[in-house]
Amino acid sequence: MNTLRFDDSFGDNTDGIGLVRDLSEHLHYNLNRRTVLLLGAGGAAQGVVGPLLEAGAARLVIANRTLSKAQALAQRFSGASACGYEALEGERFDVIVNATSAGLIDQVPPLPPGLLGKNALAYDMVYGRDTPFLAAARTAGARACDGLGMLVEQAAESFFIWRGVRPATRPVLAKLRGS
Repeated sequence: MNTLRFDDSFGDNTDGIGLVRDLSEHLHYNLNRRTVLLLGAGGAAQGVVGPLLEAGAARLVIANRTLSKAQALAQRFSGASACGYEALEGERFDVIVNATSAGLIDQVPPLPPGLLGKNALAYDMVYGRDTPFLAAARTAGARACDGLGMLVEQAAESFFIWRGVRPATRPVLAKLRGS
């Protein structure tokens, strides 16, 4: 939970809607009938599974180095499945979302060769740095995007919950990106 309202004891996690809005509004990417790979099964991943499925993902696979954690997360959502990284060999996905902390320590999750293809959208929730995951995605010809838009959109959703007003996010994101 990252958004609390004390007047009525309301709590929500706005990360998922932030990710989905960044994909749809800023990156002009429709998740409907797409195959999605979510890397990681920790807190960052937990907040986005439901909204990714609600946005129409046809298939959502959660891959994690500890298979039991991925399985536990997938069991909470109809339409999600789980596997370890080694099971991704030969798979193809439209969207690959990195929700691991690997980018914070300049590492890439242990992905099989060929997973990041030129038709894929590679999204790293880490923002403010060019992660090895994003660099690998660009090298493979994939479209690479960081999580700054997710941050801005989840903050806008929190503001809406608190104040009933949805701020315009495009100018904020443009300012933060320096464009």
